[in-house]
Amino acid sequence: MDKKKTIFIIAAIAFTILLSLLAIFILPKKKYTFPLDTDKLDILIVGDSLFCNDSGEKNLAETLAEVTGCEMQNCSIGGTCASNINSNKEVDYYADKLGFYNISNMILSGNNAAVSDDVRNLSATFSDAYTKITFLMGTDLDKEDVLIVNYGINDAFLRIPAKSDDPFDEYTYSGAMRRGIKGISEKYPDLKIVIGEVTFTSLVLFGESDSYYDEITAQYRKEYNEELKKIASEFDNVYYFDFSSHVEINEDNYGQYLIDGIHFNDEGKKIYADCLADYIGEIQ
Repeated sequence: MDKKKTIFIIAAIAFTILLSLLAIFILPKKKYTFPLDTDKLDILIVGDSLFCNDSGEKNLAETLAEVTGCEMQNCSIGGTCASNINSNKEVDYYADKLGFYNISNMILSGNNAAVSDDVRNLSATFSDAYTKITFLMGTDLDKEDVLIVNYGINDAFLRIPAKSDDPFDEYTYSGAMRRGIKGISEKYPDLKIVIGEVTFTSLVLFGESDSYYDEITAQYRKEYNEELKKIASEFDNVYYFDFSSHVEINEDNYGQYLIDGIHFNDEGKKIYADCLADYIGEIQ
């Protein structure tokens, strides 16, 4: 083989490698455009009533499913917290059974024995929660594309500390979230985990908001969201969805987006779902 031909082959190989590197590191990745007609993503949701509140035409999970055209499994349960709020280790519906601390343990262990007969025998509303947990325990997260984790409103109302000296302290908001997210992230490294911002809330009683209560709750929300950003930065497959960077809900405009000072109305659900869908599209 003559010298010119050898140089040409080497140059061609180098050019091909360069193009490959450009495609990987420089050229933009394909962004999903919703709704999807084919290759639909499988999305699983665990959280509180933000995604399952039924006020209005559809709940938030159903609205997100409509916007994305994806397969949506909603295992969010109203009234639940991220943290383990029961420091006395007594049987407790919120802390021991259905909050993220225990649900993440069940996901990781594959053991739903912690959901005792007490939960099976609860009222119709709580029976729905048991149905969701039973479904969750039968779900193979290896086959899911995205897990949405959204907690914090109830923790803030109960004044659960944002953190302590132990970053995995399950009696704090960030400790419980970090503990669960770390375990799920490491067990399912291909799963994209989206943790949602703790959204604006206002305590409305008899048509009037409580400014003092709201001010304290707002400080908890701020601390929680700062911790969520840290958690997302600690794992390659975990992402923080900052809804406020798209729409800032505050004490002056919350009536436009929230039906009761906490949960989204139909307009708020559509805006939130649109923004979340765009974000999911960006991280795929």
